[in-house]
Amino acid sequence: MKFSAHVISGTGKGKKLGFPTLNLEMSEVPEIEEGVYSCFARLGKGGIRVPAVMHFGSRPTLGTEPSCEVHILDHKIALPPQYLTVELADKIRDIRDFGTSEKLAEQLGKDTEAARAMLCVSC
Repeated sequence: MKFSAHVISGTGKGKKLGFPTLNLEMSEVPEIEEGVYSCFARLGKGGIRVPAVMHFGSRPTLGTEPSCEVHILDHKIALPPQYLTVELADKIRDIRDFGTSEKLAEQLGKDTEAARAMLCVSC
């Protein structure tokens, strides 16, 4: 599945956990199953295509509204693009409550490694 959406401001919680994200306008994201996915993201219209991890759905550990967030792998983003195109690859896992931010951050590290393997980053 491939879709595009505008990048919006988030809460900054991903960045505090060591996994900064680009947050997407939920009304522009197609209906997909909640979960964490390996994907590729295209930064802006006609921008570069980079490997990424995407979260879609509720955020039980953080206690905030549902979201669609994309963490770009191995690239620093100086200025967020206005627009992002996402190409889903594989589902990594379902959403679950980890109880603490520390345990969530540990799982996010595992999710990024799983995405790298699925997308054959640094093969």
